[in-house]
Amino acid sequence: MKFGTDGFRGRADEAVTPDFCLKLGFHTGTIIKEKGYDSIILGKDTRVSGYMLESALQAGFISSGIDVKLAGPIPTPAVSFLTATYSGQFGVVISASHNPFYDNGIKFFNKFGRKISEELEAEIEKRLNDPIQPVEASDLGKAFRIDSAAGRYIEYCKSTLKGAHNLKDKTILVDGANGANYKITPMLLEELGAKVIRINCNPDGFNINEKSAVLDEGLFKEYAKEHEFDFCIAVDGDGDRLVLSDSKGEVCTGDEIIYTLALRNKKQEKDGSDCVIGTDMTNQGVVDALNDLGINFHRAEVGDKFISRELVKQELNLGGESSGHIIQREFSESGDANIALIQTLAALEELDLSLADIKTKIKYKPQTLKSFVVKDMKVIETDEFNNQIQSLKNDYESARISIRKSGTEPKIRVMVESDSKEDVSSIINHVESLIT
Repeated sequence: MKFGTDGFRGRADEAVTPDFCLKLGFHTGTIIKEKGYDSIILGKDTRVSGYMLESALQAGFISSGIDVKLAGPIPTPAVSFLTATYSGQFGVVISASHNPFYDNGIKFFNKFGRKISEELEAEIEKRLNDPIQPVEASDLGKAFRIDSAAGRYIEYCKSTLKGAHNLKDKTILVDGANGANYKITPMLLEELGAKVIRINCNPDGFNINEKSAVLDEGLFKEYAKEHEFDFCIAVDGDGDRLVLSDSKGEVCTGDEIIYTLALRNKKQEKDGSDCVIGTDMTNQGVVDALNDLGINFHRAEVGDKFISRELVKQELNLGGESSGHIIQREFSESGDANIALIQTLAALEELDLSLADIKTKIKYKPQTLKSFVVKDMKVIETDEFNNQIQSLKNDYESARISIRKSGTEPKIRVMVESDSKEDVSSIINHVESLIT
């Protein structure tokens, strides 16, 4: 098994099994111990298999001589935060993010709270099939539980506002996707003064991401018909991705959140605010709008770990994906839905703009993103396929075409952007005929 765009991921009864996690924990523990780590912080989302895999990972790390600090159900960015604040820590999250309950996954953070390097990923992959030989009994690790993990994280999120903002007189609907943020996001907003309406905040181990607005944005309009609120927010299962709407259910994309934060940072002349990192999925209209502000834009590979690496490399502050992964390095080294939310609301207040105002500042180019289940994932690697795609690019010179394997699901993802809807539709249909 190999690392994808966000760690290991697959069915918990087939791929990410207790046997796999035991080996992963032992070999990862052995490697990081050689690099000076002495313990890990282990968090998980709410899916039922988390308890099973937590025990296996815990046994693996302990057998390698690494201590394990159990944080319980907690969002991915909270593990990133705790990893960076404790001394000598490595972070481990058990989550399959937006996937159904029967999937699960493992992702790692280094001592800075960042996704681990490609070199460390390769080192772990290389050892995964080696036999396990536990250290001597006197050198085994121990396990501890961090009862205050959620509270520490909430206090940190609030501290990023520096006491300058509150949410009094605001009503906010939270769709928690029955995931890792089901308690934390409502508590954070209430402690900032907001009235909170809770939806999908009752996890049972099986309902994570079911009928959630983060996956079905049409639900924002339904929520607006049924409830009165100032803002509606949806987070995914592991709590690192944010989708936001106004009182009418008009959705604000990750691109618009990035634009809002970039505009605020530029006006405040924050360090590292002259360039933003995005991906191939970022609409060119957003790039043009940022350029109009004097802000450059750099595209990284799809996946927040690639955005993070570019931010560190270029010493920049802000990056993110259209899907709602937002990294603000002055606050966190990973995508954080909660910090992105409160910072976006604060930015709108400071700029005296609404979400609708932000939309008017971006002239989007026609773009379509589709995912296809295919029989052979290697179809996009053939010479014939690549020749056909190159021919399409030659025929449609203004188009941007991105075709990639999903790193989280058995699908091929296709993004097409051009100056006209007709061109986009024509290209998508042509690509679909080649892969299905």
